Amino acid sequence: MAIRMSFLALLCAALVAAATPVRAAEIVPDAMAAVQAEVAKRCKTAVYGEDFAESVDFNNDRQTDAIFNLGAVNCDGVPGGLCGNVGCPHEFYIRVAEGGYFLAATADLYGYEMKKRFGNMVLELKANAASCGRSDDEYCIMTIRVRNTRFETISKK
Repeated sequence: MAIRMSFLALLCAALVAAATPVRAAEIVPDAMAAVQAEVAKRCKTAVYGEDFAESVDFNNDRQTDAIFNLGAVNCDGVPGGLCGNVGCPHEFYIRVAEGGYFLAATADLYGYEMKKRFGNMVLELKANAASCGRSDDEYCIMTIRVRNTRFETISKK
């Protein structure tokens, strides 16, 4: 009897787990179109600067990923109208082998640079001092390596 009850409890748990929808990252066929659609929800008229989008393999998988700088958007006549007190939103989209992109990370930054270290690309992010646990007026420089879809902090200055 106890074995039958344990089996039924296990079966019920499996059915509940199978019925619960798993939220996966939404894959979009065109990352730029997805970002521009989001901007269109916030701005009546948007003018995109030339440093709005960058195509680069930032996770070292030999597929071109995309980085979008929303600070390069002139929103309703306001340059950098989507920026806040701690920088401008940057969105990092990773290309998947099956085709399309997914949003891997969003960060408010003052800028970034791609650098090659030991044969791999890394991101040097210029962020608010609070990102480094400080309260001064200097920028925080964070060096980030992206492995597959994981963003790993190498250093903070």
